[in-house]
Amino acid sequence: MQGWFAFYGMLGGAAATLMGLLFVAVSINAKGILNEEHGHQRRLAEQAFQNYISVLLVSLFALFPSLSPSQFGQVTLMVTAASSIWVLVRLYLTLTKPNDRATRIGLVRRQVILLLGFGMMIFAAARMALHRGDELNLMASAVVVLLLAATRAAWLLLLTISGAKPAAPSS
Repeated sequence: MQGWFAFYGMLGGAAATLMGLLFVAVSINAKGILNEEHGHQRRLAEQAFQNYISVLLVSLFALFPSLSPSQFGQVTLMVTAASSIWVLVRLYLTLTKPNDRATRIGLVRRQVILLLGFGMMIFAAARMALHRGDELNLMASAVVVLLLAATRAAWLLLLTISGAKPAAPSS
């Protein structure tokens, strides 16, 4: 795990910084984001915060000095599995209570990168926890995907707050 120290140190620092900036943006616009009538905005903020926290936690686990890859997989699997439950609940809420600016298909497309990141992380952590291989490269990729998903959710939240329309995804 020592070979990954710089990578996870930088990744954890980036996640903490971006989470702090998101916290400031949400605090400034709390009435517009946290009210029940703005459920879509609140779910975007929750998604971004949850992803940043997941990246930060995995980075902290990776930096723990005496953790073996198997132990790293075990603790990461426990935290990721618990977080994944809320990811699925938020996906359900997104599908059952869509906002008026996006179609259900568009909302599901926004969740694909998030589901991919958590799926990769669970797969890598499970393989490491069960001594089925060294999946540190896959874990690193999963954490980067989650960081990108969090940043995308934060960007969409800021666009929503400002009233700007997000660009349509290119085919």
